[in-house]
Amino acid sequence: MPAQSDSAALAAFEQERPRLFGVAYRMLGSAADAEDALQDAFLRWRAPEAHAHIRSAQAYLMTVVTRLCLDRLKSAQGQREVYFGPWLPEPVLTQPDDAAAHAEMNESISLAF
Repeated sequence: MPAQSDSAALAAFEQERPRLFGVAYRMLGSAADAEDALQDAFLRWRAPEAHAHIRSAQAYLMTVVTRLCLDRLKSAQGQREVYFGPWLPEPVLTQPDDAAAHAEMNESISLAF
């Protein structure tokens, strides 16, 4: 793949972002950790020397995100505390445009407590 401009690199990354986020979220179980992994992958993707030998942007980005997630999981093993009970992943809003419904749900939950 020839060297890409910043806007072309950004467009290629943004095209793959939903799939990459899904993989990172499923691996890490946290939306914040998944976003951090995607930011690290984007920094590696933006480096000009990264595009010299890449044949498939999708394959490269998926490999980078997967490896970053595995590294995060390995480093987290030593930091984890013992948790009793079933582990549930952090919920992710599927419709971020519906802020009013999200605010109403948060209010109803706080009233319930």
